[in-house]
Amino acid sequence: MSCNRTQLCGRLETRGALRFSPAGVALVDFTIAHRSEQKEANSLRKVGCAMKATAAEDLAQEIAKLPVGTLIKATGFLAQASRTDFALVLHVQNFELIE
Repeated sequence: MSCNRTQLCGRLETRGALRFSPAGVALVDFTIAHRSEQKEANSLRKVGCAMKATAAEDLAQEIAKLPVGTLIKATGFLAQASRTDFALVLHVQNFELIE
């Protein structure tokens, strides 16, 4: 099964420092805070979440320069945080600034 695509718009709520893996890959961990109204069962529903996210290489270096509070649209895939932590993390493959 190959369908695993997620897009989330929100505010850069937290951002860790740029770091490098043992193989030299640039990485940054951050959180996207989302708030919106979505239509469900013919009613508007207020929704919100904070999604943990990570980015690698050039994207990591770009995101590491963004100030907390920046509005972004992030696209990527979901994966569990680690072998023992089943929490979901958005692995960002593309992002855009929202004005």
